[in-house]
Amino acid sequence: MNRKEMQDITLQYYSQFCGVDLAEVKSGLYFVCSAARDQMLKGYGCKYSLFLLRRDSFTIAAYSPKHKEFMESLKGRGVEEVLAAAEQNFKLKHTSLFLFCGETVTDYDSARILEPADYSLYETFFRVVNPGADPEGWLREYFTEKAEKGYMTGCVRDGLLVSVCDAPDMPYLEGKIQHTGIQTLPEERRKGYARCAAGLATHHLIESGICPQWECNADNDASVELAKSIGYEMFGLAYILEEQ
Repeated sequence: MNRKEMQDITLQYYSQFCGVDLAEVKSGLYFVCSAARDQMLKGYGCKYSLFLLRRDSFTIAAYSPKHKEFMESLKGRGVEEVLAAAEQNFKLKHTSLFLFCGETVTDYDSARILEPADYSLYETFFRVVNPGADPEGWLREYFTEKAEKGYMTGCVRDGLLVSVCDAPDMPYLEGKIQHTGIQTLPEERRKGYARCAAGLATHHLIESGICPQWECNADNDASVELAKSIGYEMFGLAYILEEQ
């Protein structure tokens, strides 16, 4: 899979959120009312009833019909005014979106693809990094499903998982593009484990013919820098209203 293919797939993916073919969009500000923004997103557990994508040359404001009156009252205003008005009226999540451009990691050190037999290692890791979560009744099934697909990657040190890259369910283009999440034990951060695990996960996806995808909270500087260090470039910034 080359850079052009990954760019095309990434454009196709975010086109689903925007309700327009991003490959056909030129410069400017576009308003798109879409019933798709009223649908629960697989893997997200919520609706993105408002999705504003800002790139260098254009901005797409995609919204649920229930927000049509407000959003279309903003037509004729500039991008900054539209974003400011949306921020005033809604609690928006700011998300950095990335485009994978080419592998930069070739040494994966202690990282390896996890197998179903590694569940006990993963459960121990999960309980540490998610102390408030209850894994009973679902975690083994989740891990096994992802591990059988080769979607779980981790760094093992002294018999313990210290960093894990997983692959949550995708709302669109599943099997064609795949998000890679990353978690690292607090005491093991800034030691290169996350870069090795994420680099290997990305490599494995590409070898499997799947486009890697990365996004994170815009203020998560560590995740932004990690993404850039393994071969991603900024694709855009999304302002998102999550609703149940």
